[in-house]
Amino acid sequence: MITQQSLSHARPQQRHVVKPKFEGVITDLIYHDDASPLPRPQSFLVEQDPNWVLQTHFHQEHQFQVFVAGSGTIGKNPLSKLAVHYASPHSAYGPLIASNEGISYFTLRAVGDVGAWYIPDSREQLLTRLPKQQEHGAPSTIVSSDELLKLKSVVQEELIALNEQGLGAWMMRLPPRYKAPAPSFAEQGGGRFYVITLGSMISKGEEMDGLATVFATPDEKIEIQAGDKGLEVLVLQYPQAAQHSFIEAMAAGKV
Repeated sequence: MITQQSLSHARPQQRHVVKPKFEGVITDLIYHDDASPLPRPQSFLVEQDPNWVLQTHFHQEHQFQVFVAGSGTIGKNPLSKLAVHYASPHSAYGPLIASNEGISYFTLRAVGDVGAWYIPDSREQLLTRLPKQQEHGAPSTIVSSDELLKLKSVVQEELIALNEQGLGAWMMRLPPRYKAPAPSFAEQGGGRFYVITLGSMISKGEEMDGLATVFATPDEKIEIQAGDKGLEVLVLQYPQAAQHSFIEAMAAGKV
């Protein structure tokens, strides 16, 4: 199964959120209701208001975040453009603090989740007995649209080393109209998000300009194809466990 959506197509449904815990703009790209069969991938863009502090929190499904604009910090760590953060279920992270220019990031899950559980308010709901995992990576260089157009060969960089559970992340840059195989080992993971951050990618016969997200189940054999502008894409692979809903497993007493 392949599911995809571009930010430009999703923009008309963006919503401005003003809540005690968060202020900013959220745009849903890929989403399913809870009654849909698995997988139920989810991707949305968060544009967090300048200087807003999103306090430490956790989620109940496996999650990647990709930081695409602005700047800030997560915990004590500065966030650079195209930084990637992974958190396993019930792994608290933060605070996520936007600078005076704000910060924008994709939130991506192989199985959708709603809301956040904030610390210390929800500390009693945090399953401390679960093993926790967080990973962080970022490309060694940032390129402009002009530099991408002038690229002469395919570039691939590992951002998060592939582990035994199937978790991993890579960055790829392709010259205009080039094709390249996706990173190997897709079958070892629990699905992948392809996040188009610059240029354009041909997927299912559609040329998708960045920013855009494409979700593929582990059985899909993806050939990455750049459009006329070249392509920069992040490949985010979930661990095998992410194929199943942690929330549903917990409700069934399997956790």
